[in-house]
Amino acid sequence: MIKLPKILKYPNFSRLYYAGLTSELGSFVTETALMLLVFKLSEGDKSKLGIIRASFLFFLTMGSLLGGPIGEKFNRRNVLIFANIIRIPIITVLFFSKDFYSILLVNAMVAFFTGIYNPSRQAMINDIVPQKEISIANSLFGSTMAILHMVGPFIGALVFSKMQGIDEILTFDLITYFLGIALISTINYRPPKKESVDNVQTSLFYDLKEGLRYAQKREDLRALLFNCSIAGFCIGVLIPLLLPFVTEVLHLSDREYGLMLSVFGLGGFFGGIISHRLTSKHRPGKLIVSSIAFEPLLMLLWLLIPVFIPNLIIFFFWGVIVFIRIPSQLNYVSETVETEYLSRIHSILDLSFVVPNISGGIIIAFIGNSFTTMEMLFCTAILFVILIFFKMFTSSSKALFKSEAKRVTRDQSIQDGIA
Repeated sequence: MIKLPKILKYPNFSRLYYAGLTSELGSFVTETALMLLVFKLSEGDKSKLGIIRASFLFFLTMGSLLGGPIGEKFNRRNVLIFANIIRIPIITVLFFSKDFYSILLVNAMVAFFTGIYNPSRQAMINDIVPQKEISIANSLFGSTMAILHMVGPFIGALVFSKMQGIDEILTFDLITYFLGIALISTINYRPPKKESVDNVQTSLFYDLKEGLRYAQKREDLRALLFNCSIAGFCIGVLIPLLLPFVTEVLHLSDREYGLMLSVFGLGGFFGGIISHRLTSKHRPGKLIVSSIAFEPLLMLLWLLIPVFIPNLIIFFFWGVIVFIRIPSQLNYVSETVETEYLSRIHSILDLSFVVPNISGGIIIAFIGNSFTTMEMLFCTAILFVILIFFKMFTSSSKALFKSEAKRVTRDQSIQDGIA
């Protein structure tokens, strides 16, 4: 019998966790299948992949811009339920229309409500999980995302290559939304008390501006956001070019594309486990700065050895490094950001990755057919190396590495208890 992690004994957290597990699996499977479908419909047009990716990320950004302040103003559980409900009719559109522009529209709208969903979910974890267990919760979510990154693309590529269609995949995605709604609805959640300032009602954009002001005041958060921005841009270029890389450079098929993503996820699974163990010995800021230093080197090494098996090995270790960094970022925010800013900082953290990611996708949309796949990827890798290593020697990166920010305490009266 499989022994579940102890933290899943907290009933409210376990429901939130399983809701995320099911919906994220559906999203990974569907996203892979849609990329393959667009590549097929466009007859290998890389610019179309860039447009789809840039559109998805643009609307994810718009959703995240609103998602942080919405999560502060409204009951976070209700926000999560609403975001799941609204995505059901949107996905249903693809059963009736599968041309490029329908896929573009549906992908964009799903991204928008996903952007609203994510900051509230992450802030809700910090609300309901006892503070001493937060790092375990973040590591578990990181490891789970890695597993989904491993399983989702493989299933999506396999089903698409077998069925040459996406109806079965869309049906599965819809089922995961219904499961998520059912699980989240059973969470016993009471929003944390808010500190009022002369009972003044503020706007969503004022709340967002206050979150940005808070981040700007702290050197360590500025370094964290910069690192996410650079990684976001480079990944924004890489994702739409990975499928052409597999087919044009390696001369392989859709299945190997899915396998490369799955191996990355497998590395991420181990990275999540390692991250939890490292957190007990090292502060999260040190892990963030150390791990981001390896990522551009791995990207460059991947391009210098364009052979499938070595590429799989590199992607495995790349997954390990990325999923050491991601839970460490969440832990750092959980430890050092006050409760009233949590949703907004999680939203801004998402944006710091997603906005540059959009830029990368837009660039591919414009120049995707003007340069070779290797030329675009290699220039991106060189830029990644230069910017990350330049930033490592600044005072803000040193502040993040030393993790000097004061630890905060949470309202324990709303935290989960073991049933």
